[in-house]
Amino acid sequence: MSDAAAPLPLKLGLTVAAAQLTLALSWTVYVVFLPTLAQQAGLQPSTVMLLLMLDQLVFVLADYACGVASDRVLALHARLGPWLVGSTLVSGAAFVSLPVLAPQGSPALFIAVTLLWTVTSSALRAPPMNLIGRHATRPAQPAMVALAMLGLGLAAALAPWLALVLKGQDARLPFVVASLGVCAAALAMAAAEQSARRKRTPAAAAASRPAAGARDTRWPQLLAAALLAALAFQLHTSVSAAAQFRRFVPAEALVWWLPVFWASFNLALWPAMKLAPRLGELRWVAAAALVAAAVVGGTVAPSLALLAAAQAVAGMAWAAMLAGGFMAALAMGHVGREGRFSGALSSSLAGASLARLALVASGGAAALRAGGATWPDALTALLWAASAGLLVWALKPRPAAERAPQSAQAR
Repeated sequence: MSDAAAPLPLKLGLTVAAAQLTLALSWTVYVVFLPTLAQQAGLQPSTVMLLLMLDQLVFVLADYACGVASDRVLALHARLGPWLVGSTLVSGAAFVSLPVLAPQGSPALFIAVTLLWTVTSSALRAPPMNLIGRHATRPAQPAMVALAMLGLGLAAALAPWLALVLKGQDARLPFVVASLGVCAAALAMAAAEQSARRKRTPAAAAASRPAAGARDTRWPQLLAAALLAALAFQLHTSVSAAAQFRRFVPAEALVWWLPVFWASFNLALWPAMKLAPRLGELRWVAAAALVAAAVVGGTVAPSLALLAAAQAVAGMAWAAMLAGGFMAALAMGHVGREGRFSGALSSSLAGASLARLALVASGGAAALRAGGATWPDALTALLWAASAGLLVWALKPRPAAERAPQSAQAR
């Protein structure tokens, strides 16, 4: 890449990070106000959890579909920006209308608009990774993925505080602000893509065209491992963490202690993205999953300091898993299937979130906690260890005929 184009990957990465940050924060706003809005729309309180589960199910399907669609859009038009902006504007309009439509008392209309927002917002979940895969050089991609993950990590760290601040407020202004942020990020991303296309050399343009070749046969193992790791993550952060900290701090102090996981996650992204290409993405993810499985036992530590340290190490391991997983997906999908593979990975994360909601709705989460403090931790460790085992299996030497030329480990 020339010096004139050198700032471009950073610009693209920052816009992707902003998109992930604003989209995740908009989800937090939605979850905070959903019970009140659902009641205003005439929905029973018991349907709120079902609606959240339906949203995640839509994400499972739409994330993959939008990833595949982004591959096709790039193959046909070489431009993804207009599609991203159009989908995001529809998503923003639907999101802003939710607190306006809810008081009208129409459950069907409220659910329909919610699903419209869910489907269209998927345009900012998987396709941005496609832009990184197509427009950033191989050496620059790890930093771009790390920036995208940083957006998610910052949003997760801010979520408990944001929920506390928004509690009892009028929903209309937060929905408008969140929607404007998402739309602004989409516009910035479209501008970054246009700048990338203008500065791209003929050789880089040729390299970004889909090429025929063998597919990496390790992809199914990576996807299955990602689902297991994401299930462990959901269990750890959503079921276990609060109960663990409550042994030492009152409920009102959780807003300051729960983000320990995400603070360490954000701090670990930069070294994680530096090390992953050197060690091999799949090896890196497998090692991180083993570390996470091993450190789960520290969550029953006898002191708050040791518990916080264990949470911090778990956050670092999750950063390595998430960043390494998306880097592997981009490498396996290069060139022409980046959206498909990163979309499938996003779908697996949404599937794990759906499973967690189903566990809570069915009473399984409460049963796990009632069974003793070690039960959720043991299950979490088992899932992370199983994820690592799948990746170790995927790393076994393969016959030469099965090796894809664009292997995630090839450097």
